[in-house]
Amino acid sequence: MKKLLGFCFLLCAAVISPSAQAQKTDAPPAEETKKNWLTIGLEAANNASFYGRNTATQYPYVAGSLTYTHQSGLWVSATAYQLFNTQDVIDETDLSLGYSFKLGERFDGTVSYTRFIFGPNTPLVQAVTENAVSATGLYDWKILYTGLTLSQTFGSSSDFFTVLDNSRYLPLNNLWKGENPVGLDPKISLIAGTQEFSETYTVTTQQKNKGKGLGGVLDPVLGNNGNGNGNGNGNGNGNSGAATTSTTSTKKRFNLLSYSITVPVVFSLGSFEFEPSYRYAVPVNKLEGDESKPQSFYTMAVSYTF
Repeated sequence: MKKLLGFCFLLCAAVISPSAQAQKTDAPPAEETKKNWLTIGLEAANNASFYGRNTATQYPYVAGSLTYTHQSGLWVSATAYQLFNTQDVIDETDLSLGYSFKLGERFDGTVSYTRFIFGPNTPLVQAVTENAVSATGLYDWKILYTGLTLSQTFGSSSDFFTVLDNSRYLPLNNLWKGENPVGLDPKISLIAGTQEFSETYTVTTQQKNKGKGLGGVLDPVLGNNGNGNGNGNGNGNGNSGAATTSTTSTKKRFNLLSYSITVPVVFSLGSFEFEPSYRYAVPVNKLEGDESKPQSFYTMAVSYTF
């Protein structure tokens, strides 16, 4: 019953709460550049991820969002996430403040700060991260649209990330002379960074599970490997010291974390925008105990702009 009420709240949050995706930095149409606008978003997906890392257990979610953009380029947003099959009604709330700008005809930029607030029982990997500052630059090469994002997170863990995206919007409505804009926006992404957040989450999860009398079984991030349960599988107490040393020496190493391909379909109908998308992501250079694995992500996002 609590989850049902929470779901209803998120539906209403479409009226009180940006899309669960990143803040859009595309320049508004010329006739709208002198206006303020408000965007309401609702998104659902089959799983969550954080800079190429995710839990072994999938957690489908629904998110409601609200973004207000001022004609100066300043914007503020709030997003509330509800994961299914978890104890909290609201598992994550993101509050963001940013500034978007243009330099010339081809370059768009955004700088932003985000505060993350998590429910006490959230299973999300990013729950050990409380703050993030980011800067994004987007350049239109005509053939490709390239974006580079630099982010610093801090809180219970501190990490630095870079995200390189290359995409190109392919209009489709001309194929059947449709009046409403529709197209594909395929994108290839590379994520690199440090992994203190991954180790911190692993240790935190281990401590919680031991406190519940679950021994060393670390779900959702860790499985039975390296859990110190001494089951004779070669991953018990005998290797725990080596694993700890290895993890400590690599968590601050800047490495490629993930690469992915995303294929969204973007469809506009008046002030509404619909964006179903498919993404396949492959995590690499994982720390000891990280059970992130290659998987498909299915997302449906709907937004309305006033």
